[in-house]
This record gives sequence, C-alpha cells and structure tokens, in this order.
Amino acid sequence: MIYTRPTVVTRATALGPAHVAADRVESAGDVAAVHATKQLKARYLRAVDTKDWWLLEQQVMPDVIVDMTASAGIRTTGADALIGYLQATIGPVRTVHQGHMPEIEVQSPNTATGVWALQDLLIFPGNIRSSGFGHYHETYALDGDRWRISSTTLTRLYLDPTAAQRLFRNSRRYRWSIGRWAASFHRRRP
Repeated sequence: MIYTRPTVVTRATALGPAHVAADRVESAGDVAAVHATKQLKARYLRAVDTKDWWLLEQQVMPDVIVDMTASAGIRTTGADALIGYLQATIGPVRTVHQGHMPEIEVQSPNTATGVWALQDLLIFPGNIRSSGFGHYHETYALDGDRWRISSTTLTRLYLDPTAAQRLFRNSRRYRWSIGRWAASFHRRRP
C-alpha cells in the first residue's frame, strides 16, 4: 500500500506542481483544519436533510452570513434567521444535499475558506421534484475548539426548470408570466 499525505489546496497548488515550492510541507494544524471543515460540512448537510435544527445551529456561527439569492433564496445574517428561513421554506420538503470535491484553503490558524460542488434534490408535497447543481463558497472560523461556518454563498450552475413550472403553474403570477412569454413569442413570428 502506498501512503500519500493529504494536501491542502493553495493558490500555488491550484496552478500545478511547477508553482509549488519543493520544500513546502503542510503543517499538522492545516491538515487537521481541512479534515475538521470536511466533517463540519457533512454535519451541516445532514442537519439540513434531517431537519435537525439544533444540530444545524451548532455548525454555524451565531452571526453567520448567508446568501442564497442565486437560488431564489434570501440574503440574511444570523443563525436564527437562517434556521427560521429553512424551516419555512424546506420544512415540509424532503431534501437530499450532497457536497463534493472540497477545495479548502487554510488562511490562518483560526480561519479557512472553501468551495464545495453541490448537488441537491428537493421533493415537494405532491411528489414534485427539483434537482440542481452548483457550489457553496464558504468561510470558516475556529470557535473555541471547533470549526463553524461563518459565511456561505450558494451559486447555481443548473436548476431543473420543469420543477418551477410544476410548482407554480396554478399561481396567478406564473400564468401571467407564461401569457406574456407566449404573447411575445407570437409577436416575433412572421
């Protein structure tokens, strides 16, 4: 068995081996911080999917900054505001969130940044499903002896458009939007 040591992604390592100093070795503290933030994100996603709001609160700083505007969400500050928003929006929804391919960079002994590839599935009442892909861009802070999320921004690469149609097809605004789109389409035709 060949053992390779875990690596911490830095600007130099992201550019490739030619940019890495030959004598650079990650500190044990950096390796431990990377491992801890991976565990943190796993607990965060599990807490969201199981609707374990107490566990979720333990994963974020009390003054966490959250930006979900790229996914039709809100920008807010504070653990209580985040949890209240999630309870109201996805409380009755079955969810599956998966974070992949973390790019974690330790900034200091007490801070780190990370980018996670995201895939999620939301199953709304009536078995209406929405799936999407994107990234979490996060900052982490060491709070006492544990790492917590201090900010998170969700960006989207793709969100299943048919789910929005099924979710909002009975709303007046959806019918109005579709009517406007159809009218503009017919005006463009010769």
